[in-house]
Amino acid sequence: MSISSDLRGAVERFVAGAAQPALLDSGEEPLLMVADQWSLREWNGRLVIEAWNADRNLIRKVSGIVEHRRDRLLLTTERFPKSPGELRIADLGAPSGLEAVRRSTRTAFRERFRLMLEREYPGWVVEEVSSEPNLEESLSGSFPRAFIRCGSKGMAAMAAHPDANDPCGLVPLGLVWLQHLRRREKKVQIGRLLLYAPLRREHEVTFRAAWIDSGHVQCHLRVYDDRDRTAAVDFGDFGNADSTLPPCRRPVAPNAESPDLPEIGAVERVEQSDGGVSLRVRGLEFARWNAGKLTCGIGRRKSASMETVESTARELLRVRSDASHDRASPLYLQQPEAWLESMVRGSPRTIDPMLMASPLYGQVPIFGAPDRGVVDLLGVEHTGRLVVVELKATADIQLPFQALDYWVRVRKHLYAGDFERMGYFPGIALLREDPRIVLVGPALEFHSTSEALIGAISGRVEITRVGLAADWRKELRIMFRLRGAERP
Repeated sequence: MSISSDLRGAVERFVAGAAQPALLDSGEEPLLMVADQWSLREWNGRLVIEAWNADRNLIRKVSGIVEHRRDRLLLTTERFPKSPGELRIADLGAPSGLEAVRRSTRTAFRERFRLMLEREYPGWVVEEVSSEPNLEESLSGSFPRAFIRCGSKGMAAMAAHPDANDPCGLVPLGLVWLQHLRRREKKVQIGRLLLYAPLRREHEVTFRAAWIDSGHVQCHLRVYDDRDRTAAVDFGDFGNADSTLPPCRRPVAPNAESPDLPEIGAVERVEQSDGGVSLRVRGLEFARWNAGKLTCGIGRRKSASMETVESTARELLRVRSDASHDRASPLYLQQPEAWLESMVRGSPRTIDPMLMASPLYGQVPIFGAPDRGVVDLLGVEHTGRLVVVELKATADIQLPFQALDYWVRVRKHLYAGDFERMGYFPGIALLREDPRIVLVGPALEFHSTSEALIGAISGRVEITRVGLAADWRKELRIMFRLRGAERP
């Protein structure tokens, strides 16, 4: 039996036994091996494998097998005419299949990104393109990054994959990449940051990029389609941020209709904009009264009696305490931002002396995008100026821009007069002045890139950072209060 026949048999057996066989060629998207869309044949004593779909055609001469496992088959190949290489056949239906697709797709898009840059900047040299994570520099592998150069001038570039979960991450991570290059390439003047977002997914990226300080860097956003055709985005002509502001339905006599809980420690009663009352322990909601109905449960609530509510509250107060001996309990660890929110609600002037103690609204306006993993509070100064308070209990590189996302929406509704029209801040004359941002978190949990990112945001956005002592669950003690990009 010939070597070609042995290879053919190995390939055919692997494909027949795979749930979802696919060809993974370096720099290319996975190509599914669908019946009648792939073949094996001999040519000049060598086995030739071919696969195709509506967009692509792949042909390789197979010379041997490097690795043969249940979920993958690694082959040595010759590209035409004679160029050695490797080709992987993987079972995408196997447990390791998704990871194989992720790696292959990341590599393929990195090469697409390189070609975009080479096509758009023919007088420049693409010095570097990478999609490998760099944890030391806080660079994710999710966004390929590039450095391009023309003499003593350079540009930083970053792109979001077409299937990126959150293309908005382009902006802060692009700025981190820019900062890294400026430190590394000291002889090159790097004045521009190029960001590439998938077409029809650039909306949220635009609002972040539009507020980058042009004195810090010239930020340019481009969109690309499925054929890698690109177009520039005009920051000045992009409509409004996506958010809604529901009516604030507060009863004439607050809580008049809600039931009286027995005397149970520090159970919080937080009025909701829909007229309901949320019952919480250290920020964790466990019951709600709305329209004459009492529900109880953590995460998923159902109708309950007052006795059930009382017993749940007592258990939460036992475990969810700064003096708890059961700090590994999910009830203690769950929703740290909510716990921090409850502390801030209890003492808002500790965080910012200008803040009025009430009203303090939670997460209004409502985003059109999914939950961002942070807690937003909206308050007002005695002067009538709005204050956006962003809370985060753990380090998050996105925090300054998550606050900016919320600020853009609050600003929109403020200038449109929506807060007054919808019943918020009754009796308070709101200033038609850009809101302030206050970022609140444990002092040691602000991300190392915070100063650089805040420094890149337009000076029109007034940002204050408030760092708390590590024992913030017990009491709020201020370790620092910094304006803008000031360092502790």
